[in-house]
Amino acid sequence: APCGLWAGQPPIAMSTAKIQELLDGDGRYERESTAELEAHLSQQLKSGTYDLDANLALLKLYLLYPEESKVDMIEGVLLKALLAFPAADFSLCMYQIPEKYHTALGEVVRLAQQLEMAKFKAFWKMAADVESLGQVAGWQEFVRTFIAGVVEKTYRSIRAEELIEMLDMSAADVEKFAKERKWTKSKEDPGILVVSTTTFEDKPVKVKAPVKITYDHYKTLSLASSAA
Repeated sequence: APCGLWAGQPPIAMSTAKIQELLDGDGRYERESTAELEAHLSQQLKSGTYDLDANLALLKLYLLYPEESKVDMIEGVLLKALLAFPAADFSLCMYQIPEKYHTALGEVVRLAQQLEMAKFKAFWKMAADVESLGQVAGWQEFVRTFIAGVVEKTYRSIRAEELIEMLDMSAADVEKFAKERKWTKSKEDPGILVVSTTTFEDKPVKVKAPVKITYDHYKTLSLASSAA
């Protein structure tokens, strides 16, 4: 079943009736379903929709029938999961991918590392050389929305020049983006944008279940990919 939304996650398309029937029944584990799930993934890449359950099912079929595996399709699954940060989708997908493919997927893994560690300038620099991103509709918008969410949780105010680098946008586009996010210019310094008006005292304390951080997993993958 499609997963839940978060601010900035790719819009989730309900699987077509045929895909949903496949996922709910025995077809989920049949070799013949591979082509349908691959076509469904291709549609997600073109349309900007997202169906994590279907993509995980495709990776599972590749595990069951290794001879059906296609690196470009696996990369497509990871590219869609990349745009779901800060959700754990990327990690869920990586655990379904045999180690023998990690080197070939190094570019996407390194992009994920940069987002996870909030190294946004490095992310944009790397992304410029990743041709496969060109097949993903609207990827810049999803990444910028994720970055904006990180900025709002990290800063109360920030200089516009920093945002230009973080978002990889022109000054004029950052100004438009700021208005969309309802960020305001500081009265003391118009070069500073107030991105959050919530004070520490305003924030409710929420106890959350611990989330398994996968940095060590990424580190291992990075070592493999850097050997390419």
